[in-house]
Amino acid sequence: MSGAGAAEPALKEQLAQGQRGEIGAAASVARDIIETPRLVEPVIAALEDGDPAIVAHAAHALMQVSLDEPTIFDAHVEKLLNLFEAGSQWEIGEQLPKILVRCTMSDVQIGRLAQALKGKLQNKSNIVAACALSGLAALAERGAIGGDVLDTAIEEALNSPRKALAARARRLRDTTRKI
Repeated sequence: MSGAGAAEPALKEQLAQGQRGEIGAAASVARDIIETPRLVEPVIAALEDGDPAIVAHAAHALMQVSLDEPTIFDAHVEKLLNLFEAGSQWEIGEQLPKILVRCTMSDVQIGRLAQALKGKLQNKSNIVAACALSGLAALAERGAIGGDVLDTAIEEALNSPRKALAARARRLRDTTRKI
């Protein structure tokens, strides 16, 4: 592939493969990004696509990249934060916290992320709410936010009528007592 512009249609085709609830070609796209880091930009742009399946597959591919090469996202933190704060599709709320907590961020960006994560605890999607709680735990674990912020969020989640969120809070409470 030569240039990100030439890659965009091919990447979009890959991201369009499969149904929204499937992983599709996310692993292949993730490998392409790791091999050619400039490809991260069109895949981040795909998070704003009008096709929910493309958004879902792009979010999953990006999360896979962050497992191996989180520094690829350091130059894109601001864009990812904006997308997370505004994100209406649940896959963005599920995957972007996993990416962002691995990035190098300024104190202001960490504060914005923590606020957004606290806000997502009220999201109608149990997955988004649980991932937000896990994101707060990851930030506390790396010392980016105080343990008191996490404790408050866990307590709120424990008192939630949402069984999945309360279960995640119990697991986090039991594994983060040392924070």
